[in-house]
Amino acid sequence: MATINSFSPNTRAESSKVNTNFTNINSVLRPSFGFGISGGLSTGENQTLTWIVPQNMTIIKCYGYLKTAPTGATLIVDINVNGTSIWDSTQASRLTFAVSNQSTSQTSFDNSSLSEGDILTLDVDQVGSTIAGSDLTVVLKCSV
Repeated sequence: MATINSFSPNTRAESSKVNTNFTNINSVLRPSFGFGISGGLSTGENQTLTWIVPQNMTIIKCYGYLKTAPTGATLIVDINVNGTSIWDSTQASRLTFAVSNQSTSQTSFDNSSLSEGDILTLDVDQVGSTIAGSDLTVVLKCSV
C-alpha cells in the first residue's frame, strides 16, 4: 500500500520557494460556496440550505447554471449575507438569466466583503412566465 503525502527518494524541500508556492496555490484554488435547487423553480426567500462563512473573504464572481432555461421572462436570483442582499443598492445587478439562457455570471456587487460567521442564503426573486426554469446551480467564488 502506498504512503499518502510522502516524498519520493531524493526529493528536496526548498524553503526559499515555500511562500511563492503558497501564493501560486492561492491564485488557483479559490474558496467557493455552492447553492442548488433541484426541479422546477418558484419564487421565494431562503430557498436552499444556508452557508456559514468560515473566514474573512471577498466575493469576486458569481456563476449560475440552469438545466432548463426560463422562457417568457428572465429568472432572477439574489444572494444574501445575514439577510441583506449583496446587490442591496443595485438590484438590477442581481444574478439574471435572460430568456432561453441556461448560464450567467456577475462580477459587480454592492457588498463583496464576507466575515467569519456570516450566513449566506439564496432567494429566487423571479422565474420565467411560460417556463419557470429548473435545476439551478449557483456558485459564489471568493478570495481570501
